[in-house]
Amino acid sequence: MRSLAFAFLATLFAVSGLAQAEPGRSAAGDDKSFAKLRGVTFFFIDVITSESRSEDADLRGEIRDAMELEMRRANIVPKPVEGLTPETTTPLLTIEVRLDRGLGRYNADVILAVRDNATITRNKEAVLAQSYAQSKRAMGTSESTLNREVKARSRELVQELLAGIKTLK
Repeated sequence: MRSLAFAFLATLFAVSGLAQAEPGRSAAGDDKSFAKLRGVTFFFIDVITSESRSEDADLRGEIRDAMELEMRRANIVPKPVEGLTPETTTPLLTIEVRLDRGLGRYNADVILAVRDNATITRNKEAVLAQSYAQSKRAMGTSESTLNREVKARSRELVQELLAGIKTLK
């Protein structure tokens, strides 16, 4: 029984150490990653989830609202993407949420990417160039805690992006 308790505590410490072991990234310190975003005054915004459940539509809406709020606070105009082609929606700020849910698993990768109007040809197909990308991991113990964590990580990523853009001005 004592060894079982010890194994549980060791696992708990290892998991908490991994959660905190994300390398420290300074949004304002890495000007090279933000240099391509110099002069941006507006973004088209889009939120994508890996699953298309009805509950995820609410999550996408809440993330989109939080992104718009953060951009308006930073005097950057958000614009919706609906009904427009990729070429006409640049620069495009996308939050992609890749969900990993299962028996006891409530994880998600939250990826913020900016695609710019520099269109390149790859495999005989026009592709928008990605000028910035950053990601964070969200973990929860239930659906509601995972959604809360996904929204928090999304907001952090947008705040880091806006802080980086602010340092360029």
